[in-house]
Amino acid sequence: MILNTVLPVFLIILVGYIIGKYKKVNVQPMVDLIVYIAGPCLIFASVSRSDISLSDFFTMALGGISVILILAFLVFVILKLTGSKRIGLYLPMTIGNTGYLGYPVALFAFGVAGLSRAVVYDMMNSLFLYSIGIYIVHHKNEFREIFKIPLIYAVVIGLLFNIFKIGVPEMIFRPIEMIGLMTIPLALLILGYKLTMIKVSSAKIAIFASLFRILGGFLVALFMVKVFSLTGLVRDVLLIQAAMPSAVMSMILCQKYNRDADLVASIIFVSTLMSIVSIPLILWFVGLL
Repeated sequence: MILNTVLPVFLIILVGYIIGKYKKVNVQPMVDLIVYIAGPCLIFASVSRSDISLSDFFTMALGGISVILILAFLVFVILKLTGSKRIGLYLPMTIGNTGYLGYPVALFAFGVAGLSRAVVYDMMNSLFLYSIGIYIVHHKNEFREIFKIPLIYAVVIGLLFNIFKIGVPEMIFRPIEMIGLMTIPLALLILGYKLTMIKVSSAKIAIFASLFRILGGFLVALFMVKVFSLTGLVRDVLLIQAAMPSAVMSMILCQKYNRDADLVASIIFVSTLMSIVSIPLILWFVGLL
C-alpha cells in the first residue's frame, strides 16, 4: 500500500524528466501558476474543511512548529560551520512533503482522524514555508515579499474558515478544489524537468540533506514527543509527518527566486526515494510505542 502511494509520485516525476530530456520548456509560467493560483486553492480547500478538536489542534500545532523551528536552527548551524552559501538548502532540509505525501500516508495508517491531525502539521509547515521560508530565499531578503505571495493568505483564511465554521457553497468550493488539485501533478512535473539539470557533483550534498530531512526530522520529533509527553494519534502523526521527504513546494519557491533550485530538486528526488524505505520503518516503529 505504501508503494501504491509513493509509486505514482515517481511516475509523474519520470514524465517531467523525459520531457526535460527531449524538449526545453520555460517552466516559470507554471511556477507562477502554482504560487499564485493553484497552490493557494489547494491550501484553502484542505485547511478550511479539516476536522479536529481544538485541544488536539493546539497540541499538534505546538509540536509541529517546534520541530520545524529546531530543524531550521540546526540547518543554520550546519551552514555556518561549513561556510556554505547555499541558502536554498534551508527549505528542503526543514520542510517535509507533509501534504502531497503526508496526507495519503496518514489516511492509510490512521484513518480520517489521523488525516485531520496531519493537516494541522501541514498548516504549520505552510505558515513557515510561505512566510519565513520566502524571506530566507528571496534574493533581496525583503520581509514585505512575504505579503506579495497569496499562499500565506490562503493558510490564514482557510484556518479562519475552519475555526469559525464558515461554510463555503459547493458551487464555489468545488471549482477552488479542482483548481487546487492541479498543484500536485504540475509541481511534480516541474520537479522531474529540473532533475535533468542535476550535476553529479551535488550528489553528496543531496544525500546528506535527504538523510537530515528524514532522520533528523524524526529524531527531533521523537525528542518533542518526550518533552511534551505526547501520546496517541497526535504522537504518531507528529512522528510520521516530521520524517516526510523534502517538500516539492520548496523547489518551486527556490525556482521562483533563483536559489539553488537544481540542488533542491535533487534533494527532493533523493529524499522521496529514501522514503520508500523510511515510511514503512517509521510506521512499524510507531506501532511499537
